[in-house]
Amino acid sequence: MRLKYNFIGLILACGLGLSSCNDSFLDRNPKDQLSDASFWKNAEDAQKFATGIYLYLIEPENHTIMTDCYTDNAIPVHVTAEQGQLSAGTATSSNPHFLQLWKNAYQCIRRCLVFYEHIGDVPMDEKEKAQLTAEVQFLEAFSYANILKYMGGASLLDHPLELNEKLPSRSSEEETYNHIVGLLDKAAASLPDIRSNSDHGKPSAGACYALKARVAFYAHKYDVAEAAARKVMGMNVYGLYDNYGDLFQPVAELCNEIIFDREYLENPKNSNEGSYIGQFFAPVMMGGWEALSPTQDLIDSYPCKDGKSIRESPFYNPEDPFADRDPRLGFSVLWNGSQIAGKTFNLNNMGDGSHTRTGYSMKKYINPDNDGINNYDWTNFIYIRYAEVLLTFAEARNENLSAPDTEVYDAVNQIRQRPSVGLPPLPSGLSKDQMREAIRLERRLEFAFEGMHLFDTRSYKTTEKDVTKPVYGINAKGESIFIETRKFNANRDYLWAIPLEEVDLAQGALKQNPGWD
Repeated sequence: MRLKYNFIGLILACGLGLSSCNDSFLDRNPKDQLSDASFWKNAEDAQKFATGIYLYLIEPENHTIMTDCYTDNAIPVHVTAEQGQLSAGTATSSNPHFLQLWKNAYQCIRRCLVFYEHIGDVPMDEKEKAQLTAEVQFLEAFSYANILKYMGGASLLDHPLELNEKLPSRSSEEETYNHIVGLLDKAAASLPDIRSNSDHGKPSAGACYALKARVAFYAHKYDVAEAAARKVMGMNVYGLYDNYGDLFQPVAELCNEIIFDREYLENPKNSNEGSYIGQFFAPVMMGGWEALSPTQDLIDSYPCKDGKSIRESPFYNPEDPFADRDPRLGFSVLWNGSQIAGKTFNLNNMGDGSHTRTGYSMKKYINPDNDGINNYDWTNFIYIRYAEVLLTFAEARNENLSAPDTEVYDAVNQIRQRPSVGLPPLPSGLSKDQMREAIRLERRLEFAFEGMHLFDTRSYKTTEKDVTKPVYGINAKGESIFIETRKFNANRDYLWAIPLEEVDLAQGALKQNPGWD
């Protein structure tokens, strides 16, 4: 799968006229060439069309990794760009990130609806047809799930909109959630538990239940989240990859921790075949933009190797603050003197507008073999992995019980005791509240720079407290330095705006989220 779908999708999208840079909202187009009966002749046609949908998965760079800059994990380097406005709390509904996210999701959804209109008439094996339809149902659910977590209730479509067709009003968050779960339940019934290496990157039943667990968790439906996560765990086909650092490199791309990812070609020639992750986030010394600066608050949250915080552990040495720490810190973050791609990260140009603002930079997902960033990146981006299933199970079950039981402890301790991490198990006898805090910290550290923390904190309603903390960093002398304070409007910023352009085009059908202009 990884060597095919972006290339085929590029042909479908560009060569056959499915989309262009000038697509309007929801990609209304009554003349889709691939919608013609002349195309939908056989199984190969249907598979090619379905494959093209993958091009519209949510962008890993701006709309996933960069969201850590809107939390206490990081701040953006380019403060005058769109992400700078989002981080500072000064964005308006015309911010391009809102439009890009919304439009991309509905481009994906529209193509799913076109597929449903034609797949019934395609002569092909019925089991194969059912599985292909289930793949597309997952992709539709995945796109709606992204709208839901960023912007709230979505406009739910039951057919591809034609040119000038009026957009339906937004459904409630509950209605959107129910639509997503319905799609995932239907899809799971026709998909294998896990994909073979040759089909890696396609949805599976495991992906359906893992995404269901995620959306239920964020909706505070903890009984549903626990049951869906347990379903994945009970398949006994997923596990944790031993080496946490290598998990985010090409060497691990076929491992069974990865449940659903975005796949790229090994020698990408353009942004459809490869990603911009290296270009955006690699340090300048490697040819990247160094666009994300981890905060001191995140650095200080990683415990020492005994599992105790830096305030409590005898292993913590302020003169050598990175020694004897949770190994995930070194796998995820670069600091002054760190090595990557045979080079030493330094702070010579810190704070000049093009280099780190905090004294730290992102290491996770940075491919040392792409030094110089002469190529698009070919490391697959992981949307869902088994570690999330375990921690979602643990947190949901903890919420469902009066006190954590052995199943909660076991799920969390599997994460902590990954061979390359090797932290001690959580102390026994934790209360429900203490376990909740332990799991929340574990999620923050385990999923740093993976696009999870913003939505975790939104679910906890702690984003305001987290974002408005003073941001600190460290200079080349090892001295603490104040960077900034940020704003957060609790009456507005727990959801992103519906793009202003789309609100205007909808002529009253799209209701804006509270507090946005």
